[in-house]
Amino acid sequence: MYQLNEIKSPIFNSFITIKENKELYLAYLNDQSLSNKDKLDEAFTSHTKQILAIAYLKKLIYYESRRFDKKRREFENKQPVILNAPIEEDITMMDTIADENSEPHFQLALRASTIEGVIRDNLLIDAIRRLTDRQREILYYRYVLNWNDTMIAKKYNVSQQAISKSHKKALQKMREVLK
Repeated sequence: MYQLNEIKSPIFNSFITIKENKELYLAYLNDQSLSNKDKLDEAFTSHTKQILAIAYLKKLIYYESRRFDKKRREFENKQPVILNAPIEEDITMMDTIADENSEPHFQLALRASTIEGVIRDNLLIDAIRRLTDRQREILYYRYVLNWNDTMIAKKYNVSQQAISKSHKKALQKMREVLK
């Protein structure tokens, strides 16, 4: 039985690390027949082709990723994001970006304790100020806090119909002022 001599070829050493290939090599060393030689040659050729294919794929991936990065950078340099470019007729990209320092209107509304604190239109504020305190409170609960008539009625300890009637009168009074 032959002992494996140390061979300095990295391809051959990687070939021998596979159990089946090592057995083919030892079989050839013990019996140098033509069939053993052909089997060993076929296995070694297959192993070499695999190594070449892997090396090719590694290089391909490396260079394709570099090419992709280069193309992406070129595109970003040629097509910068322009914030004042129109998206629609009168809306720009800048209009769609939220201002981190400003507070959305609905959050202001949640902190308001009166209906006047939510409204920004001066005519509407004037119309609301002509209502009774109770009508203003009903509008606040109804439109700011999104309560229904039943919930408001429980708060005031009156019927739901009384709240509905007061709500309608408040809206009618506001319509008259706004005309």
